[in-house]
Amino acid sequence: MPIENEYKFALHDPEGKLEARLLASDYFRVAIRQGYIRKGARIREWRDLQAQSIRYIFTYKQRVDDDVIEIETDISEDDFNRLWSVREYDVTKIRFKFIIDDVTWDVDFLKQDGKTYFSLAEVELPENQRTVPTPPDLIKDYVLGGTGRHDKTLSNKRLLHVEYAKQVEAAFIAGEDAVRELVSTYQVT
Repeated sequence: MPIENEYKFALHDPEGKLEARLLASDYFRVAIRQGYIRKGARIREWRDLQAQSIRYIFTYKQRVDDDVIEIETDISEDDFNRLWSVREYDVTKIRFKFIIDDVTWDVDFLKQDGKTYFSLAEVELPENQRTVPTPPDLIKDYVLGGTGRHDKTLSNKRLLHVEYAKQVEAAFIAGEDAVRELVSTYQVT
């Protein structure tokens, strides 16, 4: 079974310079509409902005011991639309994907009404690797801080709440103690 082993970094790009730089690049990019339909289950419309193709994906994630099992499969547009109609929450984002030093990085720009309200980077590592690579030069000047394995501070399901995302960004700017305080007190579904 595929084991998810990802680490996330909060980014700070208030002037949109990183986003503009990535848009001007030839890095792979997709527009994603992601809906949460029940605990552990989500659906995505994955629109490849270069190839002009669309995939519909169903994903199920479940924590088992110290791992997260992640199962993904393509679904039909009709199934996606039916499931979208019963989603509990949704998030829209633009994702850029690139490989540096044999490591795949994703950079997401979360959108509300077409405007970015939060950005983050994610690196997915082989199942047993616990050494987190240093963010690459392309994004390092925008990194506010990172989270550990299985830390939900930077989960899309939480960050889709714009107010929470703004508080997370402010906490990362303020420092580790502020992040810990936010995580310990903020109630989000």
